[in-house]
Amino acid sequence: MIRLPLVVAAFLACSSALAQEPLPPGLHGADRLAALVQRVSQVQAGLTTLTANFEQRRTSRLLAEPSVSRGTFYFKAPDSIRWEYESPRPMTVLLSGGVALTYRPLEKRAERVEVGRAQRRVLRFLSAAEPLDKLKSYFSFTFRDAGGTSNYQLELRPTAHQIKKRLKMLEIEIDRQSLVPVAVAYTETDGDSTAYSFSNIEMNKAQGPDLYDLSLPPDVKIVQLKVGGGD
Repeated sequence: MIRLPLVVAAFLACSSALAQEPLPPGLHGADRLAALVQRVSQVQAGLTTLTANFEQRRTSRLLAEPSVSRGTFYFKAPDSIRWEYESPRPMTVLLSGGVALTYRPLEKRAERVEVGRAQRRVLRFLSAAEPLDKLKSYFSFTFRDAGGTSNYQLELRPTAHQIKKRLKMLEIEIDRQSLVPVAVAYTETDGDSTAYSFSNIEMNKAQGPDLYDLSLPPDVKIVQLKVGGGD
């Protein structure tokens, strides 16, 4: 599997007009879920850029305890993504134009992977490129509402074979008042999991023209990785 730190970042998007409107009262079950999906999808349709601070917590059978990283996330429609890790070690992960590039400056090393059609389709589900309503064609949705002041919870399980090979479950927490997703977590088929929380979200703000171009120093070793269609 291509272990890129990608996530459904479009779910973070919000607009002042939509965020002030709670879900219509009197809706239950499938109707309430449909209203929530429609509201978030409307916002996603107008998303051109997104910038946010993030905290990533990764749990793995290979780690004695969870690893925690922090940094800044950038997105530009339709599918350009940049993760700028600041702690505990600097790292840049860039996905643009069908190429994934991971750069570790302290190691003077970069890994370049050409992302094929099959992989790109999977990554669309973990990036900001796929609207929430379209995900219903590939995932089953479970909607949980504990009531009171608790946030809404969405659990997505893949129904498409290509997605099942990579993901076991995707979880989204949505703020009850603003309807803004505030946390996203995904569990891979091997049991490893990654959880993100986001803050200082800015939507549709101008970004630098070279943000999704990564110029590497001449002393950086670039490793070209190859993956099969099922990786």
